[in-house]
Amino acid sequence: MNQSNKVCLITQDFYPLKGGIASYLLAIYKKYFSNTQFEVIIPKQLSLKEDLKNLPFKVHAAPFAPFNFQDSKREKCNKKIIKILNIIKPHLILFGYLRSHPEVGLQYKQLNPSSKMAIFTHAKEVFLSNRVVSKTHIKNAHKGYNLKEIKFYKNVLNSSDIIFSVSNFTKRVLQKQGINSKIIVLNPPIKKIKPMKKDLAKAKLRLPKNSLILLSVGRLIKRKGQNKIIEIMPQLKKEYANIQYLIVGNGPELEYLSQLIKDKGVQEQVKIFTSVRDNRLNVFYAACDLFILPCDFIRPNDVEGRGIVFLEASSFSKACIGGNSGGVSEAVIDKVTGLLVNPKSKKCLLNKVKFLLDRPMLMKKLGKNGAKRVSKEFNTSKSKYLIKLFNLS
Repeated sequence: MNQSNKVCLITQDFYPLKGGIASYLLAIYKKYFSNTQFEVIIPKQLSLKEDLKNLPFKVHAAPFAPFNFQDSKREKCNKKIIKILNIIKPHLILFGYLRSHPEVGLQYKQLNPSSKMAIFTHAKEVFLSNRVVSKTHIKNAHKGYNLKEIKFYKNVLNSSDIIFSVSNFTKRVLQKQGINSKIIVLNPPIKKIKPMKKDLAKAKLRLPKNSLILLSVGRLIKRKGQNKIIEIMPQLKKEYANIQYLIVGNGPELEYLSQLIKDKGVQEQVKIFTSVRDNRLNVFYAACDLFILPCDFIRPNDVEGRGIVFLEASSFSKACIGGNSGGVSEAVIDKVTGLLVNPKSKKCLLNKVKFLLDRPMLMKKLGKNGAKRVSKEFNTSKSKYLIKLFNLS
């Protein structure tokens, strides 16, 4: 295979990790790069995962240090990555995050001028400001940038051949900060899954046929807003005796949410499923009546870049309720595929949930609209423009 068909992705977040970004990057590979000699460079600890053995491409390990800016750990990783790149000799280098050691792309391009580099941008990391959240990386949080990092990463972005953005929201944030490189919004492809009847899905989850199911899928972190739905469950169970709220996900808020469920006295109505495999998610989507995730924007930079789970729910013809923040308004089209709510208002959330639950025909219509939109705009058809741009024919 010639060099023009060699692609390398460098990223600290990838399958089989859970979450939207890992899923997004794997889906982009399947859509655009499955016919290339595709190889990935990921952190050593992630490369040891058993699931990776099932992937149809080569996986390399490196000692990633994305938050150790310009120190010995970072330099050690850079040397390892450069060594791997010199063996692969890719014509295109992709970076899964802005912090995924993009300086090696600039170094490689100096030695191989015909090569190109592209960076995927998501949400938190595009807020280039002089606010440093912590001097060290805090687990499950985004470490802010110091002044040197701001200058460095802005230069990296403006020196890259292309920037892939997960949403127009992310694109606008970059442009407002003086990023002038070509930015392309790359929609996540949503794979088609064989439909399952709602009653069958409920039976598989051991739920009564007449139960009314609210569903959230996502990491258990503050900005997702699962706590806000738990807080309105006491009012909902008074009006809807058969209501159930299913939460699929895991994360640092698990203990808090579990205690909140007890405090609100809704243990019979709310269940958290922390270990659901991707191939089992379809059962939950099929079983639910309404998908809901009131995502919030927690300043300065904790925000939803796109909200792929809303699109997944739409693909199952489910109406969605989403918090009107970040890129969520591009995943949930208000009054077309679902409703947007003020994530800071429990009253607004409660009223809109009740509004839809009382109108099953409207929910059905919104769900159908969502399924049509996903089929049209988030399918696996390749962009001829990108194929030509990256010489992927």
